[in-house]
Amino acid sequence: MAELTFVGAAGTVTGSKHLLSLDGRRAFIDCGLFQGTRDIEALNHEPLPVTPEDLDAIALTHGHLDHVGYLPKIVRDGFRGPIYCTPATADVAAIVMEDAAGLQCHLQDRGFHRERCHGLAPFFTDADVKQALSQIKTVPVETDFSFCGATARYHGVGHIIGAAYLGVAFDGRKLIFSGDVGRYNTALLNDPTPLEGADTVVCEATYGDRQHPPDSPAMFEKALLDGIERGGPILIPSFAVERSQDILFSIGSLQRSNARIASVPVHLDSPMAIKVDAVFAHYGDAHKPLPGGADAPFGCRNLTVHVSSEESKAINEIRGPAIVIAASGMATGGRILHHLHRNLTNPRATVIFPGYLVHGTLGRIIADGVTPVRIFGDDLEVRATILHLSGFSAHAGQDELLRWLGTLQSKPASVYLVHAERTAANVFAEVLKGRLGFNAAVAQRGVTVQV
Repeated sequence: MAELTFVGAAGTVTGSKHLLSLDGRRAFIDCGLFQGTRDIEALNHEPLPVTPEDLDAIALTHGHLDHVGYLPKIVRDGFRGPIYCTPATADVAAIVMEDAAGLQCHLQDRGFHRERCHGLAPFFTDADVKQALSQIKTVPVETDFSFCGATARYHGVGHIIGAAYLGVAFDGRKLIFSGDVGRYNTALLNDPTPLEGADTVVCEATYGDRQHPPDSPAMFEKALLDGIERGGPILIPSFAVERSQDILFSIGSLQRSNARIASVPVHLDSPMAIKVDAVFAHYGDAHKPLPGGADAPFGCRNLTVHVSSEESKAINEIRGPAIVIAASGMATGGRILHHLHRNLTNPRATVIFPGYLVHGTLGRIIADGVTPVRIFGDDLEVRATILHLSGFSAHAGQDELLRWLGTLQSKPASVYLVHAERTAANVFAEVLKGRLGFNAAVAQRGVTVQV
């Protein structure tokens, strides 16, 4: 008998955890943190439906925090089984978890964990991260491996470097776990791999209710030019994994066609993003050929990289327009908070949020027009120009999800939608029923289904 229990990312965008039970063996597909409002983050402290020491294995689809961030906690609580992922995901997961551990301790030390934008209390330590990393076993894509008595295989799915969807075959049946599905025709990553036949698909639906705008390069160009005209800094809160690299590539493309943008200095203020750049360099077969070289990473020139805290603080001395890219993408932590703290009250400043913003995060609060906002204990009136460009999202839009699911070689008995706000999931379920004839349902947290 095989059962699937939706533990996380069911009715929420974050906290991805799916418990698969196969003939007495139990495994998680993904093991991420809930992020967002305080009530959502509180779910991280809810008991799991299986004790960690009784869990046999974990398989990761990619290295984002909402898919790997619970690993240090679960190993601290007793899980000692293998953690499977692709080689590039192992490197990304290490960067992400180490950064999260350091950030949580930093915020705790400074007392800012009580603020809404820092709601995640210290949840694990560097030692917990080290233990989790010691249990990782890497598997190349398109290679079969044994997983709780079943045969599993990873297939590239775009989204971020190393990301893969997982197929699990057992007793003549097959399950597919999408992880996060990437976009088609991107500059850096290959298209999602077409699907094979399956009986059950667990599919993300973050953008299940809408398409991405088709003209994001033109919108980004206008946003930068308008920001330059205002004369102040242009802040871009950006995820260090993939998003920063996409933005550098986009700026580089605009530099080649627009002299005004080419004349503005670009500052990458994210040690974590710099580490991810090295992952791209190490895994050349996991992405498309990269433009530029040492003097123009991802094709972006006029670029200064800031590693130390002193180098980061030096950005405050810049006068005139400058593009500043810093983590995190939803402004839940990291160096972007210092730049926002300094510049949100500046009417000459511009803040560009490039991609999805989870409800309850500081980024979403700012993008929704709330003022004042509290950062580092100060209430700040938002006078900067705020823009939200969803076209930079690494998640497939509704049309791209339909394109990917349309490659299934057999009509599945069930499609369960996860990793989405409830409205988006409900809309996409109806679309799947109407356009592809799938038996689609929105996954419910805590519910167990037969597969």
